[in-house]
Amino acid sequence: MDHSMTMGDPLAPLTWARAFTTWRFSPVTAALPALALLLYLGGVVAARRGGTRWPLARTVAFTAGLAVAGAAIMGSPGVYGDGGLLWVHMIEHLMLIMVSPWLLCLGHPETLLLRATRGAVRERVESIRASWFVRVVRSPLTGLAGYAAVLFGVHLSSFMDVMMGSPELMALERALYLGGGYLYFSRLLTSDSPQVELPYPLRLFSLFMGMSADTIVGIVLLQAIHPPFRAYAEMQPSWGPGPLADVHGAGAVMWIGGDGLMFVMMLVVATRWLTDRSPQAARAGAFLESVRQATLAGTGHDASGHTPDQNRERLRASGDVDEDDAALAAYNAILADLNRAPRDGR
Repeated sequence: MDHSMTMGDPLAPLTWARAFTTWRFSPVTAALPALALLLYLGGVVAARRGGTRWPLARTVAFTAGLAVAGAAIMGSPGVYGDGGLLWVHMIEHLMLIMVSPWLLCLGHPETLLLRATRGAVRERVESIRASWFVRVVRSPLTGLAGYAAVLFGVHLSSFMDVMMGSPELMALERALYLGGGYLYFSRLLTSDSPQVELPYPLRLFSLFMGMSADTIVGIVLLQAIHPPFRAYAEMQPSWGPGPLADVHGAGAVMWIGGDGLMFVMMLVVATRWLTDRSPQAARAGAFLESVRQATLAGTGHDASGHTPDQNRERLRASGDVDEDDAALAAYNAILADLNRAPRDGR
């Protein structure tokens, strides 16, 4: 018997061992990921029959995404989060709205659907994807708005108190995390059958805005002066950190954990941009380079970051030009400055 448990506490104190071994089986929760995996594997078989060799890495990523979702709900994050520890519940949130959707996106389920269907079914799928409703739902603005709405609506309202007394609302909350995260990240982290490829700068900006939403929620909870969720304060076990400290811990998890995960995603997108040789990526890079050169020109610097006077000194010091060449260069620079002066004065 664990003597650290207190009479009336339904859960034993959380330890590293219990974090990896605690589990509660739910038939419905287990059946849904299993069904999704069966459908995915059926799509892989159908795609191979049609002559498409589906990458194993995508199947592994999709399976891992389902496993993360199951572990978040049926493992220790769900058990201890529902047992009154808000900071653990926040870990479950991050697993459901960020980690699991990212892995599911890497599985490219929409592309698999297109590869696995043919004939009239394929045409029907294409027509649905091309509909105005799907285009609006799959837009990056809708994804960002949905992601922020889920975070703000759950953590900065009384929803948490109502949810703790309703298994139906608890299931809805988890579905919103998974669905909102998938719609948000699928257009930013992968090219899973998009109608229009999103430019890399737009992807990075959208991820930055999502990071801002994580930061706002984290800071609000960290600055709380009293527990905002009465249900969690009343349910917290006696060995817990205390209601207010629990809220502050939840804010730290959302701020540090959420921003950290989002930063990793931004690094992944930036790396893909640097290694992408497609015309679209080249145009985006050329645009940023033109902005940089225009900025340097406005400050009197060239593309290397040096002023004309600094360049003349560098030439003279290098010995590549004699004094007459240096004087001529200086004279030409004066003329260029005179010609530029009226424009600068406007």
